[in-house]
Amino acid sequence: MKYCASPNSKQSSAASTYWHEPDAGLAQRAPPTKQAKTARGHTFFGDVVVYHESELEHRVSTILSAYCDIVEIHSQYPKVEYVDADGVLRTHTFDFFIVNRDGTRIAIAVKQARKKAAMDDLMGRIVANGITGIEKDGTLVPSIADAVFVATNLEASFACFENATAIVASRPHHDDAECAVVAKLVQRMPGSFRFGQLLLNVSTPAKRRTAIWRLIDLRLIEPVNDGRVDELSLLRVSRPAFPHDSINHLKGF
Repeated sequence: MKYCASPNSKQSSAASTYWHEPDAGLAQRAPPTKQAKTARGHTFFGDVVVYHESELEHRVSTILSAYCDIVEIHSQYPKVEYVDADGVLRTHTFDFFIVNRDGTRIAIAVKQARKKAAMDDLMGRIVANGITGIEKDGTLVPSIADAVFVATNLEASFACFENATAIVASRPHHDDAECAVVAKLVQRMPGSFRFGQLLLNVSTPAKRRTAIWRLIDLRLIEPVNDGRVDELSLLRVSRPAFPHDSINHLKGF
């Protein structure tokens, strides 16, 4: 997974200093806020409210928000047509809709892995029908997305969710000077080193921890192994991302 600055980063354009009331974006429905069997709520991606109707959807939306190539995230969109096995025209509303930096649009359905076979069949039918969207006024929009994807609990693991949560939190809360200190420090460390080594003998561990996550987000350092990142995790410098003037670059956080 690649991380970097996003619409939630405090270093966005000058316009980001002005508050804009969040709205539901492209969402075609606002889910009820309470339901006895599911964890419902919302997060924010820039000025867009991103709804989730389960803990799994919450994990997926958080992980998506940590990807650096995603510039838009919408929930409960798009609503599309498809023809079922009996030839009946039906509709399906995707859980999320993302737009990548290169303009690629992907509609994402979220389901437990045990239901993936059925969802793959549904996705095939939606694609066969041209990924035809239905706008709120009933207008049909062929190719409303460039691709469809099924995200399950295997992709949206708790480990990925916890890493993504730390990444997203580091964007508005990091300290520029502390990030520069850590950047200088890691360039002097040979090979791999443990996350916890960067926390030794510091007066403000919380500030240092946030700076480490911010450097991971910027791809200046990276985990050696997959899985949840904690104090014992091995990290290494991402050499291609560290030009000789990288310390000056860090002043622009």
